[in-house]
Amino acid sequence: MTVVFEALNTLYGDCLLLRYPGPDGNERLWIVDGGPRSERVGEASIAVWRDVLLPRLRALSPNHPLPVALGMVSHIDDDHINGILRITQGLVAASPANPAELVFKRFWFNSFDAIVGPTPFTAHRASATPAALAGAILPQIGGGDGEAVIQSVGQGISLRADLETLHLGGNQPVNGLISAKEGQASYNIDGAKVTVLGPRQKQLDELRKDWLKALSKPTKEARETALLSLFLPESKLDHAVANLSSIVVWVEVAGKTLLLTGDARGDDIVKAWSELGLPPPPVALDILKLPHHGSSRNNPESFLDHFAATHYVFSANGKYDNPDPPVIEAVVKKHGMRPIVLHFTNADVMWSAPYKLEKSGAAVQSLPAMLSALQAAYPGPWSFRCRPHEAPGVAITLDA
Repeated sequence: MTVVFEALNTLYGDCLLLRYPGPDGNERLWIVDGGPRSERVGEASIAVWRDVLLPRLRALSPNHPLPVALGMVSHIDDDHINGILRITQGLVAASPANPAELVFKRFWFNSFDAIVGPTPFTAHRASATPAALAGAILPQIGGGDGEAVIQSVGQGISLRADLETLHLGGNQPVNGLISAKEGQASYNIDGAKVTVLGPRQKQLDELRKDWLKALSKPTKEARETALLSLFLPESKLDHAVANLSSIVVWVEVAGKTLLLTGDARGDDIVKAWSELGLPPPPVALDILKLPHHGSSRNNPESFLDHFAATHYVFSANGKYDNPDPPVIEAVVKKHGMRPIVLHFTNADVMWSAPYKLEKSGAAVQSLPAMLSALQAAYPGPWSFRCRPHEAPGVAITLDA
């Protein structure tokens, strides 16, 4: 019996596949996030859902609709939701002449209005386009960064509508908003024990207060500034609505443990762990998917100290300088004396400025150079794996 985790090459986004033996011995599949829209890479334009995700799913099940035990979108950012939205759109449009390529048994997704609370426009969803609804929900944001926010909210509205059409709404068996709150039980997903660690219910309650406070500002300019600050804050720590509302799950299956983090902030995951009364740190994990593509704003020392994984997964390609070099060094510094493995979906990462290693002072500006310098500065049993150029992703097989 094996558990197989794959982080597909979704450029700067996330798309994760989890396969494990179900109670009847047959394999179960999860699809978590779907990567971003198309982007030019060298001379080619890569559409993640078409060129990476669908080919990988077809390879898993070439002859019949692929059963998916759980589909999940961690949050509404384009680099997580786009590929899944393209799939659900295809499922809605499926016909005998154009049959569905997969079938979801259940789906987890927190829609925007479920997170911030009902809006006056929720009831009119069927009579307007997602973009129009998003613009109505966020009437004071427009142009520049505001357009990206409206796009993400619109994508979330579209996904929620698709899920309702496909009878996949409600976040079963949660039956409501997915959040971490004291006294909650874990969920059994076809033999996998799932504990929700994010978003924290206490944080969602504060977010709703901030949302209403922003909408109540007396002038258009003040409302626009307040709303944008909720989505695009300038801060050393990530406070963005979408990222902090990420669904985070601790998965225990077939004797293995995984932590899937979306773009959440690590200190919030640690707080949720404490609030739920879970075992004291350091917490042993088989696989840890680093939050927010290894960003420094989401991976504080308290988080890296709290969890001690065997496999650390960085899903990024250097865009926005992710994964951040200090996070990579911190993982090796804190855990490199154990036989850990760092996994990277892209080896050809270049940073906008050189980084000096804390220990040796070596200046590096690319991931290969950094990994070489880290091996010299921190000798130990730790190692790393980068996705082979032609492979769809990095795969980790955990034997029982």
